[in-house]
Amino acid sequence: MSTPRRTLAEAADASDNGFNLVRLATALTVVYFHAYMTTGTIPSLEPLGKLFYPAADTGRLALAVFFLISGFFVTRSWINDPHLGRFAARRAARLLPALAVCVPLMTLCAVLFFSAPEAHGIFSRDTWQYILANVGLHGLRFVIPDTEWHINGVLGGQAINAPLWTLFWEGRMYVMVALLGMAAALPLRQWFMGCAAFLLLATQLFPDVASGYVWETQLWSMFLVGMLCCSLAAQLRVGPVQAACAVVFVAINWTRTASMGPTGFTWFGLALVCTALALWAGSTRMQRWAYLRRHDYSYGIYLYHWPIMTMLKAAIPSMTALPMIAAGIGLTIPMAMLSWHLVEAPAMRAMRRQLSGRRLHVVETAVTDDPAWQRSGPAPSSRQHQN
Repeated sequence: MSTPRRTLAEAADASDNGFNLVRLATALTVVYFHAYMTTGTIPSLEPLGKLFYPAADTGRLALAVFFLISGFFVTRSWINDPHLGRFAARRAARLLPALAVCVPLMTLCAVLFFSAPEAHGIFSRDTWQYILANVGLHGLRFVIPDTEWHINGVLGGQAINAPLWTLFWEGRMYVMVALLGMAAALPLRQWFMGCAAFLLLATQLFPDVASGYVWETQLWSMFLVGMLCCSLAAQLRVGPVQAACAVVFVAINWTRTASMGPTGFTWFGLALVCTALALWAGSTRMQRWAYLRRHDYSYGIYLYHWPIMTMLKAAIPSMTALPMIAAGIGLTIPMAMLSWHLVEAPAMRAMRRQLSGRRLHVVETAVTDDPAWQRSGPAPSSRQHQN
């Protein structure tokens, strides 16, 4: 039986992997799911969700894949450069600039065009409390007042951008990666492998472990699976055989589970299949779609789709799910493209340049201050350090 030709580590290092396409697919799946929610369909009645309810819904499975990939690449970032300040800077550059543009922009549109008479306007304390709290990820604190989720009198009191709750938990998981990384008592890959395995077990058997900080058990578990896969990436190969085995596992477990409830699906089985499919697709060599491999529009889609669809529904109350999907995607993708090309990619490039310059300065200072260098000859050039 043949095996996939490259490991996850080799795929992650290559320019022809499919991880951006997986992110894009999951972001569009979230748009599909929320099109039903914003038009009044409860999750259990959404067409695909009917198949999985009550084990999961379509949106939750898409989020599971997001957090899986995030756990993989965020852990990889720490392993490649285990420095707290640089790690925090990279994570902030990826998450915050686009958020700092999206939240005020969408809030401004909602307040200007969809406010009731009792609303206090764009310069009110309520409006800016909402904007600053969401851009700042609510300070990653646990108890969040309702005024930081919606603005009274705007969009009928609905959440202006409901999906932002996941970014709050994403930020907390970044903190956990940094905490585990700083506590490393083994080589980093071995350390993260052990920590991920232990915390996965603890999450299921002893949910009070880290419950005061990370209580979103399903998404935290998927993030930990991504961390575990990262620690094993140099040997781990996931392809069609592994995906097929995951499907067979779900089928084997189906009869017993279906006899005990309304569906034969379980969260574990669905998460297992999604993990296998996502890693298979991500590690596959993508000869086409070069443009989408280079540009990651998934975050922008995630940020903009909900407020756009909520305002569409407010403007056209009769709009149903299918037209909402078409209109939502049609309006969201241009905003996501602008976000990537004008905000996200430039912010990450600037941060890379800044961090590269700082590391170069530190290395040159260390070399020139070393008495051994003074005896042996000139310091290496900047080009040598960069290489």
